[in-house]
Amino acid sequence: MKDYKKLFSRYWGYEDQTPICWGCNQAVGVDIHHLIPKGMGGVKNNRLNRIDNLFLLCRQCHNYAHKNKAINEEYKKILLERIELREKNLIWANT
Repeated sequence: MKDYKKLFSRYWGYEDQTPICWGCNQAVGVDIHHLIPKGMGGVKNNRLNRIDNLFLLCRQCHNYAHKNKAINEEYKKILLERIELREKNLIWANT
């Protein structure tokens, strides 16, 4: 498993689950999409393999995200909301 997939699974707790696509909220999420693309050949020091750049998508939504770059701006907003909600829940769970 690639490092960014491990990072994503550990952070979101999907190691033993079948997650739903964050784009359509219907299909099984099978791809981890880089909102800021790595480009061909990757990026030095894997600096784009961060939680705030990784978005879970089904294959259809992933293909669409590569064809329509504008959707990535919407996905960024969704991701930031998810991260904020997760962090709040962790704080509440630990008090």
